[in-house]
Amino acid sequence: MDFAAAVNESVLIEDVKCGKRSSFDILVSFYQQRGLGIAYNLARNLEDAKDILQEAFIKIYLNIKGFRGGSRFSTWFYRIVVNCALDFLRKRKRAGRIFVEISDDREGKKTGLEIPDLSFEPRRAGMAKEFAKELEECIARLSKMQKLCFVLKHQNSLSIQEISETLKCNPATVKVHLFRAVGNLRKYLTPYLKAEGGLRC
Repeated sequence: MDFAAAVNESVLIEDVKCGKRSSFDILVSFYQQRGLGIAYNLARNLEDAKDILQEAFIKIYLNIKGFRGGSRFSTWFYRIVVNCALDFLRKRKRAGRIFVEISDDREGKKTGLEIPDLSFEPRRAGMAKEFAKELEECIARLSKMQKLCFVLKHQNSLSIQEISETLKCNPATVKVHLFRAVGNLRKYLTPYLKAEGGLRC
C-alpha cells in the first residue's frame, strides 16, 4: 500500500470509529479478497471461509475503536481473520488443510520439491490428483504454527515481517517454522515421490 492509500485508509478508520458505515464498507472492499484467501486456505471450504470472514469483519467493526495504530491495520486485520479461522476449526473439530508450493526461504535460500505437471497426460492425470490429496494430508500433519506460516507466506504472499506481526512472534521464529515445515514435508513426501519418479530438488 502506497503513502496516499495509507493516508486514505487512516481517514477511513477514523470515520468508522465515528460510526460512518459507508467508510467501513470501503474498508471491507479493500481487504475482502485477501481475507477470504486466508480464511479459505485454512478452512478449505468456500462457504466456511465466507462465514469466517463475516465474523472477522463483525469483530473488526465492533472493536475498531480499540485500534490505536500501534501496528498496521493490515496486521490487525490478518490476526483477527486467523483467530476467527482457528476458532471455527476448533469448534468444528476439523483439521485445517492447505495446499501450497513447497519452498524454504530461511536465510534467503530457496529449496523445494518440483512436481511435474501431469495434467496434459490423461493416463497420468490420476497421479496428479492422488499427489494433491497426499500433499494435503501431509500438510495437515504439520504443527499449527507451521501450517499458519505456510498459509500466510505461500498462499497469501505475506512477507516474513507481516507474518511475524500477525502471529506475534519473532521473524526468526517464522523462518524456523517455514524451514521445519519444508523438512517435514520432504520427509513425508519423498517415499511417495520416489515411487512416482517425480522428485527433483
